[in-house]
Amino acid sequence: MRTAELRMKEETAVAERRGVEKGREEGREEGNKNTVRVLTVTIRKMRPEINESDLFKQIKKSVGPDFSLSDDEIRKIIHQNLK
Repeated sequence: MRTAELRMKEETAVAERRGVEKGREEGREEGNKNTVRVLTVTIRKMRPEINESDLFKQIKKSVGPDFSLSDDEIRKIIHQNLK
């Protein structure tokens, strides 16, 4: 009986940790989307004539290697914010 209770507690703790980690990942991704939006607007204000590919290159230089958004997602956000 005691072993079953401990196992249930362990399983609950593991499930809670996974939920927290998933929440962090989703939060980080949303934060990264906001980062791309802010960078797009900022760079666009500095260089109004910039095109999407140059802007993409500048943003890729600005973000770290552990950035959670794919290149396609970054391009999509840029395109949406340059309209």
